[in-house]
Amino acid sequence: MKTTPFFSFFFITFSLTLFAPIHAQDKLDSLKAVLSRQTSDTTEVNVLNLLSRSFYMSGDDSTLFYAKRALKLATKIKYKKGIAYALHHFGTYYTVRQELDSALPYFERSLAIKKEINDDRSIPGTLNNLGGVYYKQGNYAKALDTYQQSLAIKLAQGDSIRAAKTINNIGLIHYIQKNYDKALDKLNQALEIKRLKDPRSVASTLSNIGMIYMKQEDFTKALRFYQRAYELSDSLETKCARKNTAYNIGYSYLQLDQLDSSLIYLRSSYNDAIACEDQSTLSMALSGLGQVYMKKGQKEQAEEALLKGFQTARQYNLKEKTYEAADKLYDFYKGVGNEKKALEFLEIGTSIKEELFNEDLTKRLTTMELNFAFEQERDSLEHQKQTELLAINTTLERQRNLRSLTILGLVVTIIFSVVIYRYYQLGKKARGILEYKNKTISETLNEREVLLQEIHHRVKNNLQVVSSLLNIQSKYLEDESARKAVLEGRDRVRSMALVHEKLYQSENLSRVNVKEYLEELINTLFQSYNVSEDRIKLASNIESIDLSIDTTLQVGLLINELVSNALKHAFPAEKHGAISLSLIKKDDVHELEVSDNGIGITSPDDLEKSYGYRIIRSISRGLNGTIFMSNLDEKGTTFRLTFPK
Repeated sequence: MKTTPFFSFFFITFSLTLFAPIHAQDKLDSLKAVLSRQTSDTTEVNVLNLLSRSFYMSGDDSTLFYAKRALKLATKIKYKKGIAYALHHFGTYYTVRQELDSALPYFERSLAIKKEINDDRSIPGTLNNLGGVYYKQGNYAKALDTYQQSLAIKLAQGDSIRAAKTINNIGLIHYIQKNYDKALDKLNQALEIKRLKDPRSVASTLSNIGMIYMKQEDFTKALRFYQRAYELSDSLETKCARKNTAYNIGYSYLQLDQLDSSLIYLRSSYNDAIACEDQSTLSMALSGLGQVYMKKGQKEQAEEALLKGFQTARQYNLKEKTYEAADKLYDFYKGVGNEKKALEFLEIGTSIKEELFNEDLTKRLTTMELNFAFEQERDSLEHQKQTELLAINTTLERQRNLRSLTILGLVVTIIFSVVIYRYYQLGKKARGILEYKNKTISETLNEREVLLQEIHHRVKNNLQVVSSLLNIQSKYLEDESARKAVLEGRDRVRSMALVHEKLYQSENLSRVNVKEYLEELINTLFQSYNVSEDRIKLASNIESIDLSIDTTLQVGLLINELVSNALKHAFPAEKHGAISLSLIKKDDVHELEVSDNGIGITSPDDLEKSYGYRIIRSISRGLNGTIFMSNLDEKGTTFRLTFPK
């Protein structure tokens, strides 16, 4: 089972710099000395803001403490610049603590004031921080729009160093959205600028480019960029920056089967991760080492490394790393023939994969909704501008028409032609906007339909995993009644999985053709109980009816119970017979009937106590239906259910 490694090297760079960094204790003491004079003017506000800025990464609430004082005094003396900077510090405080919903309004208010007072120098920094918040929230459309605004200002100011950082961030957004060509284009632009202006930050961009080639599984190209990044980080003696790059080089060599080279870099990543207390990279490095030892045939070393990687990821609640480590351990134990251990890690991996899928699905749906909402908001503003422009032009036309009454007929004709052309252009533009909106809505609906098909596919796969686990479990049960109960549960899960299989294969994602579904379900049951149609004949009369998902699931479970019961009990001692099934539309109801010509039910009282019959009655109530049973000894049993359409 192959999994894609999780790359934790790249990140969105936040522009948190508004003032010159203050690290030296004597500078802090000087600022506090100025503050002790209590001048209650703009100087005191500026000092408070400087102090707030200096405690960004302190881990305590000093940033918030000084920002509150700065905001209070700046508001009192109506110092707008001081208010804007204090609000920026509030936003940064909450961003550092990952409280993004709290950070967003402070950055927005700060930006509005800075635009009002034309503080062009600090506007790009606040835009960058806003873009970072939108990015972390998964609102990539707004993040991209905000970064592009910041980039335009930086380029206009000739600030190429900060422009390169923003271009880098734009490239990473394209990477997240799998627009790899655009991402490479932006990252190469950033790389060219950094080579000339900011050589110390070149390594991060080189690694980001290598990450894209690795995602495309072009490991030879990925190695080229990762090795340049590693050499640069090594020359700067920044081992905490090179640990991820070392891992990625080792992983690339592993994929190219250059195992000795892979070991060198994975061990380097392992040692740096321990020194830098980076548990995520440590877990990845251990899993990588385990894979190398597996390929070298060193089973004991492989097992030890893989288990350590799994335990590290689990201890620090690193879900993706835990899943990847469990997956590798499943492959290992399966390869060495330890089925019990393989099953244990398969169950762990399946459970974590389900959690990750649900989290990823929620994030994808949220991102889709945010992007769609942003497009609607942008289109609405554009329409409003066009409406206002049309109103202004109409007023101007009226004024021109009044003045034209005194002008020669030729001038009137020219003006009339201009008006017609103007309205034609506006109409053409309005049609273009409408076509764009329709296209956006159509693309969004298509994306949601694909996502819904993926959901049904994943649900079907997960139910099949549960069915397989129940099948495996039954083989280890010695008690025959317990084994039968587990196999019956397996059949019920299969009946539900079959519904989701029919859904993702169908063009209609909300209804199921019950004829195809029931015929396939009954064939599966005959195979499950190893019954041939030579011994027990099947007669079916199922109309081609489309039912909702919930109704189909309940009908499938009902058929599963009734047919299974007939196959198990109606024809003992290899007795021959027949089972008939019919589902028809009759007036305002559906009529479902399952009958057999077997030995009949000897004790109706025992039937009332059986678990299967309780399920049947529960399902009939869930369908708002009425169930009727006819039982004749030696002449068979008939169940008839009627339920509304």
